[in-house]
Amino acid sequence: MPLSNLMNPWALAGLLLLIPIILLYLLKPKPKHIKFPTIMFITKAGKDKRFKFFPKRFIRDPLLLIQILIIILLVMAVADPYFVTKSKVGLARNIVFVIDSSASMQATDVNPSRFEKAKETTDSILDYAGDDAEINIVMVENTPVVVLRNSNRENAKSVLNLIECSDTPTNIGDAIIFAKDMLSGIKGSKEIYIISDFSNSRGIDVKLASKIAEESGIEIKFVDINRNGGNIGIVNIDGGRFLTNRGKFYLTFTVMNYYPEDKHIRIDVLLDGNVINSIEEGISGNSEKLFHIEDSISYDAHVLNVRINNEDSLGVDNNAFLSIKGIRKYKVLLITDDHSDKFLEYALRSSPDIELTVTVTPVVPEFSGFDTVIHGRIDRNILLEGMYDDLREYVEVGGNLIILSYSDLMTIQNQDSALQELMPVQLKLLRSSEKTIQTTSNHEIFKDVTFEDVITKQYYKNTVKNKSVVIAKTANEALIAYHRYGQGNVVYEGLNPNPEWSNFYYTSSMPIFWFNMITWINRKETEVPVINFKTGDYLPLTIHTNVTTPSGKTLQGSSIVLNEIGTYKIQTIAGNETIAVSLADNEESDIGRVINVDSIVDSDFNITRKEIDVQQELYPYILIIVIILLILELTYYRKRGYFE
Repeated sequence: MPLSNLMNPWALAGLLLLIPIILLYLLKPKPKHIKFPTIMFITKAGKDKRFKFFPKRFIRDPLLLIQILIIILLVMAVADPYFVTKSKVGLARNIVFVIDSSASMQATDVNPSRFEKAKETTDSILDYAGDDAEINIVMVENTPVVVLRNSNRENAKSVLNLIECSDTPTNIGDAIIFAKDMLSGIKGSKEIYIISDFSNSRGIDVKLASKIAEESGIEIKFVDINRNGGNIGIVNIDGGRFLTNRGKFYLTFTVMNYYPEDKHIRIDVLLDGNVINSIEEGISGNSEKLFHIEDSISYDAHVLNVRINNEDSLGVDNNAFLSIKGIRKYKVLLITDDHSDKFLEYALRSSPDIELTVTVTPVVPEFSGFDTVIHGRIDRNILLEGMYDDLREYVEVGGNLIILSYSDLMTIQNQDSALQELMPVQLKLLRSSEKTIQTTSNHEIFKDVTFEDVITKQYYKNTVKNKSVVIAKTANEALIAYHRYGQGNVVYEGLNPNPEWSNFYYTSSMPIFWFNMITWINRKETEVPVINFKTGDYLPLTIHTNVTTPSGKTLQGSSIVLNEIGTYKIQTIAGNETIAVSLADNEESDIGRVINVDSIVDSDFNITRKEIDVQQELYPYILIIVIILLILELTYYRKRGYFE
């Protein structure tokens, strides 16, 4: 057999084991012979012929022959010989089916839906898979999801009956790269079948991803499930309570008409399941329209639902949801000097959600009755003794402290160990210089806040300590930083709104900033910080919790993908929360669009059988022969009487 027909030709080196076995056989001890005169002439004749006929010793000893054969066959088995035959097959030996399960695959322009047709097409392709084929199935949502790995045709068909379509956008390019990685390092023919409507794709470009896969020796085949159906969908939704009137909400949403002709649409707006507004409007072909409504609302938590009542090919984007939090009143204490921090006081009083108490030192009430204490400008000469010790105890048990920068703060910090312990930064030097502000993270206290025209006139050079998080800087110095202390939070707020410190006091963003600050600092770790999402987003939870999906499924975990539209119910230590999830995706709703790939329509797709070289491995048969020889060897030993 030529070396080219051996998978591991280096294993032939094992034949060298025959040399020591033969040598041991030749050198094994001989039994002691006693000479009798009557046979001495025969012995003498045997000595003369001992070396002439020594190869006959091998022939006369079958045990040695059996052992030599066993070694040769074992070495050949490790070398893994094979022979090549011709075979007609329809599919490769290693296959990955990439099935689009995004929202657009729910379109009914293909009966009963694009997704069901994709499953039928996959099932028909599987009929051509060989018995030894390794089947993998990957679902394409916003991220690839493996539902079957290295299994057979029968299991693949069973899995197809169980998979369901999601409400998320799609990401075909990343799924192709993922499928390529699944096939890396595998020998034999490899194919990836992408079955999709190809209406859109996020992530890596589909053509680029397929080219990368093909360069790895993988054949790519695109099967198109798309009949260019029409659609009308909600592509954007936003809303909430007015900051100045918490008993009133606003709602804006955008509806897109993807039909080429004009359409008359009927829309219902529901509050907690009850219709509060009905709209009938005409929308031109291939255009969108923005809608805005305002209405009164109670201080309780609510869910808004916008519903399009027209019939079209895609129903998942005919509904969009918005969750509105209930109102919570925050008790805030501002410690200040007489006639100081007036602009901060005005900003806090402008929010109806904040119950503000202002105290002038040295008179300071008990801290325990307040959700948040703000340390404003205090004259170091009239400080109440032990105040910072009391503040430290207040924060340790769950209170929240905001420390505003001012001229005497560094001196007090250096003199009082309790304040120094609480501070997120170590103040070093007060600088007077106009500087701009840079945010270092997309923190929620900056929502609807702009620092574009805001400058600081005074700021402290400082060093961050206590593993504090810096979320805003000026002149590369920490301007806003916070850290956890005990059960509470401490924030250093270097952006003082007083005119001698900054021009923040006259901007419209200042009241919003302080409302966001108070809301955020009082949120418990177990609370959900965001209550409105798009499908495909992850639920940002830091603890393991129970979640009930819109379809009634119960999920457990801390990182849950939101792949259904509707409302999710979340159980946390802080209480029950309701979040709203909508598709609201312009690209995913455009089901008539097809990205440019070299695809075949499912109705025209067929599998052609082709003749390929098939390697037939021989090692299983060799091992069977070895087992038979071992049995013969044991039988021979038994006959010689080596063991009973």
